[in-house]
Amino acid sequence: MYGRNPLLWAEAKTGNYDVVTMFVQLILTIGKARTYDKTMPPAFLGAFDFKKIAFVPYINIEDIFGLNDFNWNVTPSNHTTKEFQLIKTRIEQNLKTHSYIFDYETDEQNLKKFISQNIAKATTNAKIKINKNNFIPLYLRWLEVVKPIIDVHWEDLKKANIFDYHFYLADLFVDDKNTQSIEDDSSILQSLFVVYQNQGYKIKKEDIHQMFDATITLKNKDVYQNFWKLYKRPPHKDYHDYIIERSDLLVPQDIRERKGAYFTPRMWVELSQKYIGDVLGENWQDEYYIWDCAAGTGNLLAGLTNKYHIFASTLDQADVNVMHERIDHGANLLKAHVFQFDFLNDDFTKLPQALQDIINDSEKRKKLVMYINPPYAEVSSV
Repeated sequence: MYGRNPLLWAEAKTGNYDVVTMFVQLILTIGKARTYDKTMPPAFLGAFDFKKIAFVPYINIEDIFGLNDFNWNVTPSNHTTKEFQLIKTRIEQNLKTHSYIFDYETDEQNLKKFISQNIAKATTNAKIKINKNNFIPLYLRWLEVVKPIIDVHWEDLKKANIFDYHFYLADLFVDDKNTQSIEDDSSILQSLFVVYQNQGYKIKKEDIHQMFDATITLKNKDVYQNFWKLYKRPPHKDYHDYIIERSDLLVPQDIRERKGAYFTPRMWVELSQKYIGDVLGENWQDEYYIWDCAAGTGNLLAGLTNKYHIFASTLDQADVNVMHERIDHGANLLKAHVFQFDFLNDDFTKLPQALQDIINDSEKRKKLVMYINPPYAEVSSV
C-alpha cells in the first residue's frame, strides 16, 4: 500500500503455472469480491509462482469488470467454467502485448529495476482512468482528502440543496490543465450544479447563484493537485452519461433513503422501457400516457421522450423540488405534471387537471400506463 492506495493486486501459486491462467483467476477473484468498489485499483496486477512473476497494467484489463450478463459468483479456482474460459480468451492476446514477465534467477536485475521504476512509483507515474466501476470509491477517497480543503460552509449549501458530490462531479469533468473540460457537451454542463473555474468552484444554479456569487476557493491547492494527479480526468466520454445519471449513488444516505425511497438503477430503467416497447409497440410513448406515482426524484423516467404524456408524483415535496430543479437544468418533464401526491391516501381530485381528464375519459384511461418502481422499507422483526 502507498498511503491508502494499493500498489499491487496479485495472485500467488506454489507450482509452475501458466501466466494467463493465474491472471484469469486473479480477475475472477477481484470481480467476485468487487474489490474495485472498496478501494482504488493499483496501476498493475501481478501473478507469480515459484519460478516467475508477471505484471500487467490494470488499465489494460479494467474493461472486463464492466461485462454485462456475466456471473462473477463462480469459483475463481474452477478452470472449467464458461466464465473462466471467456476471460481467458479475452485477455490472452492482451497479455502477449502488455504483460511483463520475469524469471527470478535469470531476470533478477531487470525485475528489481521494473519494480523500482513502475510499481514503487506507480502513484506518480501512472494515472488511473475514471470509469463506472471506480467513480464511487474515488468519491469516498475525495471526501477524505478534497472536501475538507474546500473553503465553504457546507450547512449553508445543504439548505440550498447543494451537496459535496456536486463539487466532486465538477472535479471529475476537469482536464489536465485544471479547466472545465465539457463546455462543448451541453447535456453534461446542464447537469452540473457546480463548475470548476479559475482554480476554484462556482455555483451554477441560477436560483441560488447570488447567495454564493464569489469563487469558492481551496484552502490548500497542493493537496488538491497531489490528489488529482493520480487520476486521468475527465472520464472517457463513454462514461459521461452513466456517471451523471448514476450520481444518485453519491447522494447522502439520509436523503437517498428518505421514507424508504430508493433510486432505480439505470440498467433497470432501460430494460423496463424496452419491455414496455416490446408489448405496446415502438410508438408507445406517443400513443400512451405514463404516470409514475412513486417517482422519487424521477430516475425511472430518464430516457422518455414525450414530456406532454408523462406525469410524476411522489410523497415528499422535497423530491418534487428536486425534479423541478432538474427540469430547470434540462430534464424532459413538465413542471405542471410533477406534483406531490399520496397515492394510497389522497383523493384523486388533487391530481393535475390534465391527469384527471385522462382518468375520467374511458378511452384515454385505457391508454394510461402506471409505470413505477414502488418504494419499500424493511420491517424489523418483532
